[in-house]
Amino acid sequence: MGDMKTADKILDLLEKNKGKAISGERIAEVLGISRTAVWKHIKTLKEEGYEISSVSNRGYELLEAGDVFSTKSVMDELADEEYGYKGKIKLVAEVRDEVTSTNALLKDMAADGAGEGRVLIAKKQTAGRGRLGRTFFSPKNGIYLSMLLKPDMDFREAMLLTTIAAVAVVEAVREVTGKDTGIKWVNDVYLEGKKICGILTEAVTDVENGRLSYAVVGIGVNITKPSDENFPEELKDIAGFVYDGEEPPKGIMSKLTAAIIKNYFKYYEKLPEHSFMESYKKHQTLLNKDIVVITSDSSKKAKVKGVDDEARLLVEYEDGKEEALFTGEVSVREAGSEKQNMPKFNRN
Repeated sequence: MGDMKTADKILDLLEKNKGKAISGERIAEVLGISRTAVWKHIKTLKEEGYEISSVSNRGYELLEAGDVFSTKSVMDELADEEYGYKGKIKLVAEVRDEVTSTNALLKDMAADGAGEGRVLIAKKQTAGRGRLGRTFFSPKNGIYLSMLLKPDMDFREAMLLTTIAAVAVVEAVREVTGKDTGIKWVNDVYLEGKKICGILTEAVTDVENGRLSYAVVGIGVNITKPSDENFPEELKDIAGFVYDGEEPPKGIMSKLTAAIIKNYFKYYEKLPEHSFMESYKKHQTLLNKDIVVITSDSSKKAKVKGVDDEARLLVEYEDGKEEALFTGEVSVREAGSEKQNMPKFNRN
């Protein structure tokens, strides 16, 4: 991130001189770097979306902010006076252009002693992971973020960390875009019948006491439909996008990323209160639906009665028996037929 620190200093100089050009020579002198280094950092800023004019004999001038998605743009949103995060945990977010997997990298950082509140964000993942070891398609049209948490909790409670993530996404999408989404038990976020968000929580447990050493919560949100990548055939009828066929407003990536992080830690810092459960229940899409509960050796028809305070799905079978499903696979029945298979969920 050393690179970005210098680029951010250049950006600050350009912002302070808004409306007039500042020479590369002057920037190099103020920051104690070479002219070539200035040029390289200006190039990086342009790639991130900053509109900077380069005029011979005059220097560099910051025009408009453009559609920026960078470490600074996200941290600025998190620090915003009106919407900013003001909790106890120090949030440190970093945006990278491309990674293998934000969860995998953040787990490495945690093992190296990174603190709680560290957030790694990528514009693209080359080895994104879903639940049960599945691959997670992560083209450069989405937000992929992972958050490092060090909760004082038993590993059996770790599923609540995932529950908060679903609520944080639904509320952030509503706040930033005005669009209403729903949570399809257990933790997938849907917009107009299509999945726009997947969540993967991975936790490391202290074997001696069964408490969590740390957890990494990964969230992937589809923003726009990929155009230049081979969109997997199996996802075409399943995947949805926050902006499907419409141009997203400028700055949406930074704003939505910051809103998800802010909402997450708002609830996380008051974890024992379970204040997120009200929103989790309210946004459930399976309520009162006829479903099929699928286990390894049977498929049973049931009706969804609700969700309890531990995020278990309350169902009533045809014989009148009731059950609270902690995990599993369900599919929705419409007009007597099975439809829309739900992915299996592994409580991490």
